[in-house]
Amino acid sequence: MGATALFLALMAAFRMELGEDREEPLAVADVAGVWQGSDGGRLTVRADGTADLERVTRPGPNCGHSTDAPARSYTGPTTWVFDTYPDERPGIRFDSRGPATAQLCKVYLVVIPRKDSMKGFLPHDPPGVNYIHSPGQQN
Repeated sequence: MGATALFLALMAAFRMELGEDREEPLAVADVAGVWQGSDGGRLTVRADGTADLERVTRPGPNCGHSTDAPARSYTGPTTWVFDTYPDERPGIRFDSRGPATAQLCKVYLVVIPRKDSMKGFLPHDPPGVNYIHSPGQQN
């Protein structure tokens, strides 16, 4: 019984240390605003389900976009919905049609809630590229 109590206390402390004291689902207010990437990318997410991506690394060659070497990033309009990238935390998915083939291109933002802010990353980005959320700045 003492071992069980100790185990539960350690698990609670571990969860608090990681900042995972927030378990409710994401809401529009959690994701609407501007997400600024440490690599210069920018995601502008609006409450109406539209978004603009700027200088966001394309997820792969089969995304319907040009395969030109200089065009390794995407800038343009998208729509978004709540979704979860496999084996990650919940987040949002951006959908756009590639101009080269009109094929649907999906870009995922994994959202990590913190006590005072939101942080996120795109699973296809190089390691260490993070996005920081600024709510309310949707222009």
